[in-house]
Amino acid sequence: MTDPSQLKDLWSNSAQYRAECQTADDVRTILGLLELGAASTLADVGCGNGAFSIAAARAYPRLKVLAYDALESAIAEFESAARDVGSGRFEVGVARAEELPIASGGVERVLCRAVLHHVARPELLFREMARILKPGGQVLLQAPCNFWEATWSGFISDFYRLMDDSHRRQYHTPGQIIAGLSDAGLLMYRADCWTYTMNDVNEGQRALIEQRGAAERLGLRQTADGRWAVDLYWVRVLARKV
Repeated sequence: MTDPSQLKDLWSNSAQYRAECQTADDVRTILGLLELGAASTLADVGCGNGAFSIAAARAYPRLKVLAYDALESAIAEFESAARDVGSGRFEVGVARAEELPIASGGVERVLCRAVLHHVARPELLFREMARILKPGGQVLLQAPCNFWEATWSGFISDFYRLMDDSHRRQYHTPGQIIAGLSDAGLLMYRADCWTYTMNDVNEGQRALIEQRGAAERLGLRQTADGRWAVDLYWVRVLARKV
């Protein structure tokens, strides 16, 4: 992962991020796909404020959650939000996604959401998720992605650096992600890709879009309130450890 000291925490305590990316429907969908009723342990890799794994612990009283994030501020938000959940339900701490303090084969489910694009060497993340999973265990990986040719990854990173220049992000195609998981022994059984709308495109980002001839591809448009918006992509892959 990028050096955590370079990261800016733009998400953990952001009301806008919660409203757009951590909705009640998002939580229900992810918890359902993880099939947590048949599991006793969940690792939340890059847990952020814990919106998903805390909800999982509340919904499944027998579930033990191991949650780690590279940012101390995110872990502080997590611990504050989880105060009403019974003691002993969580193991929470600061750790990089590629180096987790979890025993090999220690969990039955892994959630890794909105982390992959911050990881410089994705193969290390894939191997780490495979390491901590029990055979037959399931992983749900969800991340912003590059839906087009591989060369567009650099453009998307440049686009986001005009909003946050703390580090370069990596945007992989769905095929690259599925192949990387497979190489680590995590075989895909379901994959979904969809667009999400990013509002508040700034002037620098709009100029970059027009310079690169990407206005049509990203659906660049001005909204009724005068803001600029584009459509970008999420990918979600569910895989099992062989």
